Amino acid sequence: MMKKIDHQGRNAGSDCKPRTPVSGKRVRGRNWMLAGLLAAGAAAMTGCASYNQDQMTVSAVPDDYRTRHPIIVSENENARDIVIPRNLKQLSLRDRDIVKGAGSDFRRSGARSIVILVPSGSPNEHAARLAAKQAVDELKLLGIGSHQIAISHYSAAGHGESATMRIVYSDLVASVASQCGQWSEDIIATGQNRNYHNFGCATQNNLAQMVANPADLLGPQAMSEVDSTKRTLVIEDWRESSTKLVTELED
Repeated sequence: MMKKIDHQGRNAGSDCKPRTPVSGKRVRGRNWMLAGLLAAGAAAMTGCASYNQDQMTVSAVPDDYRTRHPIIVSENENARDIVIPRNLKQLSLRDRDIVKGAGSDFRRSGARSIVILVPSGSPNEHAARLAAKQAVDELKLLGIGSHQIAISHYSAAGHGESATMRIVYSDLVASVASQCGQWSEDIIATGQNRNYHNFGCATQNNLAQMVANPADLLGPQAMSEVDSTKRTLVIEDWRESSTKLVTELED
């Protein structure tokens, strides 16, 4: 039995509706596109999960030398002792230099007050009181205000005949909490490609010792006022130099 075939190659005697070749291509193309999008989304999600996991793992390892050897800024008490003889009438040049040195360091430190401790109950108490007044005068000559200078007393009954007069002020000091020179581990026996424990310790210590004002490690200082006179001179010099250069180029 022969089946009737039309000109497009379809079975003319069948009741099933023929499928259009063009629409079939579109359906298959959409399926492939949807599958590609799903695969790309799954890969992206997998990559994000792997990235987050790696980041958490790496961040848990303290590989920064500033974290292992942090610089700590703390308050420190600076004191200068001056021996006061019982029959002292006036501070010597050496003692005056000690007072001036303490005052200069006090001004650089930015501390609020400086205290002169005078012995009380010792045989040289009267001489120490005279020396304290002279020390105050030396500090004032350095530009330290009277409101910044305080005189206090301490019990020196058991300190002998020559108890010391102490000049004290508190300032900030920078130091490293950890101790350098720890070589408990082999520096090449590492599979994580991390720097060794002692790495950066000496650098941090050197920086802590060299910084002039430890307060700068806590934050920047405020900007100073603008010097209008200096600014005017700089602008005028720039204008004169520009005018002279233009004149030379035209000539």
